[in-house]
Amino acid sequence: MEHLSFCLVCGGNHLAKEISCTDFVASAETFDLFRCADCGFLFTNPRPSVREIGPYYQSDRYVSHAGSKEGFSFMYKVYDVVRDYSIGRKIKLIKSFHPSGDIMDLGCGLGYFLNALHKDGSFKPVGVDVSDEAVTYVKQHFGIIVRKESELDSFEPNSFDAITQWHVLEHVHALNERMQQLKRLLKKDGTLFIAVPNSSSWDAKYYGAHWDGYDVPRHLYHFNKISFSLLMQKHGFKVVQTRALVFDAPYISMRSEVHRGSGGAFLRGAASGLVSTVNAWFSGNYSSLLFVVKNV
Repeated sequence: MEHLSFCLVCGGNHLAKEISCTDFVASAETFDLFRCADCGFLFTNPRPSVREIGPYYQSDRYVSHAGSKEGFSFMYKVYDVVRDYSIGRKIKLIKSFHPSGDIMDLGCGLGYFLNALHKDGSFKPVGVDVSDEAVTYVKQHFGIIVRKESELDSFEPNSFDAITQWHVLEHVHALNERMQQLKRLLKKDGTLFIAVPNSSSWDAKYYGAHWDGYDVPRHLYHFNKISFSLLMQKHGFKVVQTRALVFDAPYISMRSEVHRGSGGAFLRGAASGLVSTVNAWFSGNYSSLLFVVKNV
């Protein structure tokens, strides 16, 4: 395990433990979340190192790289339907900024969004992922070659009009180095589209240590609007739009109910997700947030 003695956003060293969470997916181990008193950034600490993190993703209960849903519960079938609908909305949003151009899907996972970009035909898409399993899956199922994350520095500077990271940034060990890579790869008038769970959402507060959005230790960071904006500012970016991922609230709430051991997790989670979304109409703190980010 590696222990962070300072905040990766502001560099401050006034850190305090806030909550302990269980890994409900792979190991059943407990991990602590610390908050920086200087800027409010919340992060998992200590955390598995890059060498140690792999086994924590090796579970059929981890959805992002679980290709086959055969035998899985109704929630995963819902996940697939919502995913396909959300992909169309994401492409529409990107087109409102860049009707065409070069786009990187960084952390492309099983390639559904990447494949939709290819089918759309408006962009020249490139997929990148850290997982060998994901790279193989995308090639076998969609016939698309995905580059490994280790190749990021081989791309020419100012290569992309848009770079997407859908629930990826919270997994990246070298956070500031990743932001520097994005700065180098993005064209001056380019746009980042980054989605992350929101640790200031109603459902995060309601479920506490059982909130699925914490997903320790795979989620190393637990952003909210303030900490995310501070990170962007640090690296010469500016958040120009913040959008809701409205379907994340019921899905995350359903999984949180499972973590609680609740009966009727689907209905309970749907109800909690609805409450969270209604609350967010007034607070702006949706369960997950999609940030549209521009170079400054």
